[in-house]
Amino acid sequence: MSEERSRVVESLETAAQMLEAARAGHEVRAALRDGLLGVEYHSDTLAKELAKDPASPGAFEPALRGRAERVEANLHSLLVTAWELLTLSDEELATTPLRATLVKALRAAETAEIALVFDQLLTPEGID
Repeated sequence: MSEERSRVVESLETAAQMLEAARAGHEVRAALRDGLLGVEYHSDTLAKELAKDPASPGAFEPALRGRAERVEANLHSLLVTAWELLTLSDEELATTPLRATLVKALRAAETAEIALVFDQLLTPEGID
């Protein structure tokens, strides 16, 4: 992980693991930056899917749309929380209990997102 060159962490679980493994403040900061890109990627992808015309192929089924909106809102909330953590000093980052809260939230968000994807695929039109 490098503070100079962040990368997209595609898995929210990977972002959680990186954040959990970080010990020093600068490591936490780097893990947050890398993880933020992944959360933003997931949020943007879901927002694009939600922006599709509900009648178009691949759009969320009406029964899943509300859940998809909640998942997207939660991802946005995770971004806000992570950005707030980045305002802390390295010393504060190394000791804040909010880091453990964010790790749990990242894992819960990934679980919710995966369940949503599977439920969408299992709808009659999901595998078109």
